[in-house]
Amino acid sequence: MKSLTILCLAVLTTICWSRQPDEGWINLLDGESLAGWTPNFDDQQIEVKDGAIEMLAVKKNLWLVHDEVFTDFELEGEIKAPLENYNTGIAFRCDETPIGYQCEIFDRQSGSLYAIKQGWIFPESKDKLESFYAIAGDAYKPGVWNHYRIKCVGDHIQIWVNGHLTTDVRDDSFTSGRVAIQHHGKGDVHYFRNIRIRSLSD
Repeated sequence: MKSLTILCLAVLTTICWSRQPDEGWINLLDGESLAGWTPNFDDQQIEVKDGAIEMLAVKKNLWLVHDEVFTDFELEGEIKAPLENYNTGIAFRCDETPIGYQCEIFDRQSGSLYAIKQGWIFPESKDKLESFYAIAGDAYKPGVWNHYRIKCVGDHIQIWVNGHLTTDVRDDSFTSGRVAIQHHGKGDVHYFRNIRIRSLSD
């Protein structure tokens, strides 16, 4: 009976953090097509199946960039990466290149914050990853769907992995821009679903 109670509480907790109230949210992925999304190069494989984007690139850093621009926002989505030899992420406040912020999704680094072409934001450098691991713990779960939530208000940036706060910093390197998802040219197919956003700007 005790085990059943714990299981029920875990399920309820998952439901609470994985889906925020629907008011104001915009689905960036319609679950049927790539409408609104543009790849940064043509030699790649991108499909939409069963409501999810499936991405594959070989030895090229593939980004799928959304057309809309946001300033202050809350973003959430789910990503499933292979068990090994992968590298992915969610870019935000970026241009069409894309250059901007990136929520890293790579093993224990998942949920850290990187500035594309510039370097680490949180942790402050690769040498300080151990301090990030202490904060993130085992929030990231290999080989399954992981839920990400990103909130930007002014220079305040927060990232959650499966409901666990992994990044909480202030940085003004990028103030507005697009959303993008990544396959770094390593590993098998990467999967993305339930990507949505709501503006927090007045």
